[in-house]
Amino acid sequence: MPSTNQAGGRDFPAFDNIEEHIGHNPARYLDWDFLAETYGDRDIKSGRKLLLKARIRGIDRIEVVRAYKAVERALGRGPAGGPREAVMRLLDQREEFLQEAGERPERLSYGPRRPPEYYATEIDNERDEQPLTAAEKLSRMRSDRVATDGGERDGE
Repeated sequence: MPSTNQAGGRDFPAFDNIEEHIGHNPARYLDWDFLAETYGDRDIKSGRKLLLKARIRGIDRIEVVRAYKAVERALGRGPAGGPREAVMRLLDQREEFLQEAGERPERLSYGPRRPPEYYATEIDNERDEQPLTAAEKLSRMRSDRVATDGGERDGE
């Protein structure tokens, strides 16, 4: 629970059902006026705008995008109490991307990431069998290096 002296103690509209379903309240990112009206607010508001854009780019499930759309509509920050067109456009673009590329569980496996098997070669397997000394590692690095001058390395 934040202290009354901490920054960011702002109350956001509650969307308990959505918060329970996706794990956070989208109003935390959406419930801001992004139009800079005074010079002093410009940096703060542009920072909030960048944060919202980054958050939308980080969404990896369609249901979360749709929850953000529902909250944007409910907040009524746009003209005539509707959603803001620019925010809805960003959310629509993210939803289209996720429909084409797939959601995170479909694209990436859980746990530590390992390179695909087709990257493994016989040389890698041979090298992994025995631990190398520092001198052997240095020698191998030098022999693996490609000549950058276009000529032969050894003796020329």
